[in-house]
Amino acid sequence: MSDDKTVRDGFLSTVVNQIAENDPPEAKATYERLQAQGLTEGQALQLIGLALKKEMKQMIAESRGFDNERYIALMKKLPEID
Repeated sequence: MSDDKTVRDGFLSTVVNQIAENDPPEAKATYERLQAQGLTEGQALQLIGLALKKEMKQMIAESRGFDNERYIALMKKLPEID
């Protein structure tokens, strides 16, 4: 299994857990909004995973903790992703 696939699967697993646990609630709301806009389940999960990945990369680059508010702001922009 490639490292990229393992990392991607980890992000997707995290997103699925966030939606199932409604924590943060914005993950489930974003998932439902994206599906209502016509995206498939997989597309919606992947986009939320990209938002999570973007925040995690920034966290590492800035040597800081996870910024939940920034993650929520990224999800609110979906399906657009900077």
